Amino acid sequence: MKINQDKIKKMSVLLEKENYLYSRLLKISENIQDTVVKNDMEHLSKLVETEDSIFTQAEKLRQERMDVMLAVKNDLGLSDEEYGLGKLMEFMDEKEASELNKLRDNLLENINKLDSLNRNNHILVDYSMNLNAKFMNLLVNLGQNNTIYRQSGKVQSGDNVKRRILDRKI
Repeated sequence: MKINQDKIKKMSVLLEKENYLYSRLLKISENIQDTVVKNDMEHLSKLVETEDSIFTQAEKLRQERMDVMLAVKNDLGLSDEEYGLGKLMEFMDEKEASELNKLRDNLLENINKLDSLNRNNHILVDYSMNLNAKFMNLLVNLGQNNTIYRQSGKVQSGDNVKRRILDRKI
């Protein structure tokens, strides 16, 4: 038994659209990485909004593709264990199966790259937030400890001593 050509074409179109969206997500994640490094929070916010929107679109396409695959599974009378694109390709012509396999592999590759890049971005954002928190803590606590070492090596402390962020001898 063969799969309906319209359903094969529909799966192919959906996979192509998903690949396109995931390649866009990959570019956005690369931009997010650059934006975090530049500490441009306004641009980061816009990128995250765009990323969320594209991810929502990709999820809708994935669900639509899964619905088509479920319909094909039911048409073929397959069990739930046999429900997957790899199994469905067994019921296609070699050319169609090869095309879908290529699209699936490309999608998996994009998803894996995106996952890796997002993990790196997460680490980078955590590091940046930690660094900003330490910097803010330094600024808040500046002036609370007025200990200054004099040229003799003895500590001078007191309210009349001004604290400077950088002491430089010229």
